[in-house]
Amino acid sequence: MKDLHIHIERGPYTIEWIEKFVDKAVQMELEEICLLEHSIRFKEFHPTFKEASEYNLYQKKWFNGKAKTAQALDDFKKLATEIRGRVYPVKISFGLEICYFEQHQELIRDLTSDGFFDYLLGSVHWVDNWTFNQRKYQWLGKDVNHIYKRYFEMENSLVESGIFDIIAHPDLITCHGLYPSFDLSHTYRALCENIKAHNMCLEMNTSNGLGVNKPFFDIAKAVGVDFSTGSDAHRPDDVGRGIKEVTALISHS
Repeated sequence: MKDLHIHIERGPYTIEWIEKFVDKAVQMELEEICLLEHSIRFKEFHPTFKEASEYNLYQKKWFNGKAKTAQALDDFKKLATEIRGRVYPVKISFGLEICYFEQHQELIRDLTSDGFFDYLLGSVHWVDNWTFNQRKYQWLGKDVNHIYKRYFEMENSLVESGIFDIIAHPDLITCHGLYPSFDLSHTYRALCENIKAHNMCLEMNTSNGLGVNKPFFDIAKAVGVDFSTGSDAHRPDDVGRGIKEVTALISHS
């Protein structure tokens, strides 16, 4: 069992903090964990948020708040190197969850081209620089059909960039229970076929349920995509949450 989506952002870059995640992983009988950070946590990625931070006052305040506690990417790499030099009862990998912006694809590629990280997770949290998942009221007056169309266009662009190993929580767009008027089956199938063609993994994220919704999952299974599993934990106590169940779901469906 693997939990390849664990955020360490709520604690310091110390051995002691990391070992809290390791202890929970052992308790949950995991074989591998991937410790990562959101790209917003690093100053080097801040140019990729330029348009998003200028989109409206809410997003500007959000960005400025994150910028105050931003780290240097080398600080995270230094921690990863130190951990890699130690022996633990569970395999520890390191990665990034990168907010994907089409217009900054080359900068993202440049920042990750050294191959330092074991896993690069790509996620769409912003549709044309607008945050759709933070507050439901932000959807008021929005064209739901158009947002869904653009979201999946960006998901396919993320896949086709060739930068990422895993597409994180690929149905995040459904987080507020808002859906388009059109059937999503063809959209799901096209994305899954694209993921398979680019040798990526589709993440089954257990932060709210057991991965993608059932129609999406059934299509992904039929297409034959490879899956990854991740708890999206932001604290040690949540490491491994739902991993046993979702691993069984993938293998037995």
